[in-house]
Amino acid sequence: MQAIVDDGKYFRHRLEQLAQPPETVTTAEAAREALLVESRRASERAGELRAQLEERERAVAQRRGLETRARVLDGMIRARPIGYDPQRHDAVRAELTKLEPVALEAAKLAERAKRAEILVKEAELAEQALSVHERRARALAAAVAAERFSEQAFAAARERHDRAARALREAELAVAETRGELTAAEAGIREVERREAEQAARERQIAELKVRLRLHQELDRAFGDLRADLNAAMRPEIAELASGFLADLTDGRYEAVDLTEDYTVTILDDGVPKPVISGGEEDVANLVLRLAISQMIAERAGQPLTLLVLDEIFGSLDESRRQHVVGLLRRLADRFPQVVLITHIEQVREGLDRVMRVDYDAARGTSVVRDETATLGAADAGVAA
Repeated sequence: MQAIVDDGKYFRHRLEQLAQPPETVTTAEAAREALLVESRRASERAGELRAQLEERERAVAQRRGLETRARVLDGMIRARPIGYDPQRHDAVRAELTKLEPVALEAAKLAERAKRAEILVKEAELAEQALSVHERRARALAAAVAAERFSEQAFAAARERHDRAARALREAELAVAETRGELTAAEAGIREVERREAEQAARERQIAELKVRLRLHQELDRAFGDLRADLNAAMRPEIAELASGFLADLTDGRYEAVDLTEDYTVTILDDGVPKPVISGGEEDVANLVLRLAISQMIAERAGQPLTLLVLDEIFGSLDESRRQHVVGLLRRLADRFPQVVLITHIEQVREGLDRVMRVDYDAARGTSVVRDETATLGAADAGVAA
């Protein structure tokens, strides 16, 4: 790259040297060119003057001929007989008519002859000026020869100059191409650096995410272990509470339940798990589990919970067990002052303190809530539905 730049500088310096010939040669060439131009102009003017001179000579000869003919005609006129001859008059008039163009041409030639005299003088002056310029051109040629100027040397120098100019242009093109390649390479390097930075940022992000993932996995495992420990610790207490509720709802027929790790309820009959139970017994088992969990939440809260909401807890219970459930809920009034039951079973309403019925009004397209507590008997007191 540096060699190309150095060669370019050398060729440019050499080109500047060859582009400026010696001052004497430059002056002589300029003067010679001016003299050649002026000489060509003088030669052209001399040619025009020679043509005009030849035309003048032809006009003078023609004029002399016309003058001779005029004298002949004048002699003929003087020699004509005295007296009017109409025929002769017509003949002369016809002859004069024929001679009118000749007379006009003679006048034109006479005018040209006058101008030709002026042109001859101008031609003489042009010849003199041409001679002066030719002498000046010979003097300049001698001066150039004295300076040892050679056409062959000048042509060789010009050829070297042209080669140097071509080499300089090629070097400049090579420099431009190299600069373009350098720019493209720098752009490629910047792109690679940008991608490397992006990759490093992604790797850092991946490392951070891996750390967070390990933390989340550890927390998930810890919380899972904690949940298992809490479940294992709470299962006996919940099972004990559920057993008490079960004894109340079944009139002492079943007095204990057992809970698996996933809180599946198993009824114990005299301490023996009962593998097959009816649908009503299954509903009772699920109900006592929910009641036991609700009571534990109330006890662990540190303050009494005033509301207990149960949705469709009667399921397939028979009438006797339904009444036992309502009675059990009444006994829970010290723990849950407000118990709300959601049910579709009409028979339960007789044992409730307050009844709110929700019906769909097809005419208005909305649900309508009606308070039917007033329709209950005086003996009804306890739970609302």
